[in-house]
Amino acid sequence: MKNWYQIKNKAEGVLDISIHDEIGMWGVSASDFIGELRANDSAKVINLSIHSPGGSVLDGLAMYNALSLYPAKIYGHVEGIAASAASFVLMAADTISMPEDAFIMIHNANGGVMGDADDMREMADIVDKLQASIVNIYHKRTGLDSAVIETMMKAETWMNATDALDHGFIDTIVDPIDVAAKIGEFDKYFKSLPVADCQAVKVDTIDTVKDFEKYLRDVGGFSKRLAEALTSRGKVILQGDPVGPDDALAQVSAALNKVKIPVSTQ
Repeated sequence: MKNWYQIKNKAEGVLDISIHDEIGMWGVSASDFIGELRANDSAKVINLSIHSPGGSVLDGLAMYNALSLYPAKIYGHVEGIAASAASFVLMAADTISMPEDAFIMIHNANGGVMGDADDMREMADIVDKLQASIVNIYHKRTGLDSAVIETMMKAETWMNATDALDHGFIDTIVDPIDVAAKIGEFDKYFKSLPVADCQAVKVDTIDTVKDFEKYLRDVGGFSKRLAEALTSRGKVILQGDPVGPDDALAQVSAALNKVKIPVSTQ
């Protein structure tokens, strides 16, 4: 069965835990994670590696509690992004490191329900309680005022390593890892993915149309659909232009200026 986590005995007394996909996928729940963690009950050190878009809030809270209660020193590390539920699982670590071009994202808890008004009010109460629990986790880690954390969550805040260090979410910044090459797999979970450094994708590495689309998405923050539309329009103009490159580029610029970029209402 495919899994979103791995727990391995690296050496005597040392556990390596990797959470590198969506929490709660493929019928594998937090109970599986917790059962496996408890089966390895002699570790003195846990290396916790996270590269995840988040997932189930309830699973994430259960994992956070299990890790917090585990009697070992936990070293957390962000491998690319620690977003949503993955961000508060990360907070169970005693010390946290993060590459300078990686990201942590926090946002409001959410949930859905089918039913009448009473069912919806009950779900709203549950989400409020989940939200309060998550705020408390961030508060314990960072020392930030709860109102500040609530504002950051409401805004869906993406933090690069400097932001995360300044706000108390991490302890150490390490060398960059070319995160732009790692986070594209999570495009479907977000409207757009930020990158910390526009040089993470260099222009001189663009050899194909797909490379250029990726560049627009990683560096420009464009959605996949818009990046494809811009690339297609640019190809048409350049292929049909018999004159010099300056005039061709001017036509590309004029065409792009006519593109209507949708504005999110959320």
